[in-house]
Amino acid sequence: MNKFDQQWQKLTALARQAPVGDTSAPYGFATRMAAAGLSAPAESPWAGFERYALRGLLAATTLCVAAVAFNLSAMTGNHDDEVELDDTVSQVLDLS
Repeated sequence: MNKFDQQWQKLTALARQAPVGDTSAPYGFATRMAAAGLSAPAESPWAGFERYALRGLLAATTLCVAAVAFNLSAMTGNHDDEVELDDTVSQVLDLS
């Protein structure tokens, strides 16, 4: 047997030998437990959402920064020439 099993067997043997005494709760125990339970702040129903909200925000921010980084040259360049070349009417009529 491993060390945990030996300790468990020893603990259970000692527990069996313990004298059986008064098993009632001490005076005022229920009142103290009720007061402690009611004084604890209630958990917000959004607590599970709040835990993942920051992670989602960080992921969305990372994706936005990556999208801007990959398209930065397209956003900063002068596209006047490209618009005229892509104009279908100008190409058909050859007005430019």
